[in-house]
Amino acid sequence: LQTVCHDENGRLALDLFAGVGLFSIPLAKQFERVISVESNPAATRDLEANMRGLGSIEVRTADVERFLERNKERPELVVLDPPRDGLAPEAAKRLGRLQPARITYVSCEPPTLARDLAVLVQAGYEPAEIHMFDLFPQTFHMETVVRLRRRE
Repeated sequence: LQTVCHDENGRLALDLFAGVGLFSIPLAKQFERVISVESNPAATRDLEANMRGLGSIEVRTADVERFLERNKERPELVVLDPPRDGLAPEAAKRLGRLQPARITYVSCEPPTLARDLAVLVQAGYEPAEIHMFDLFPQTFHMETVVRLRRRE
């Protein structure tokens, strides 16, 4: 968690593929507002239960691709932890057009991470930090956290 949310603060953060709020809750302590987007209604109900007392989180039960299509607010930070399929190609482009100052991408699937990072690099981002975590010892699975910054 500290690798994803460390040293981040500001007015608005988006947590895409938010699940039950693993990242939304710590972000709410550092940002004025957090918009958590999750398509699974059961997960958003759990997120709402987990965030009691944190009024700065706005929970949206929505498909991330559709949310990005409609969202007009520009966040300082976007955290995303997509499923193995990664971002839909159009969603990655829309994320780049939102132009957040920082993006933190959490991935368990190197091929889709590489594909999505290529789109974000083309949209003007560069990796600032890359961390790999062996959360599943004695398997080939690695969790990767990539912190991106918008190029000046």
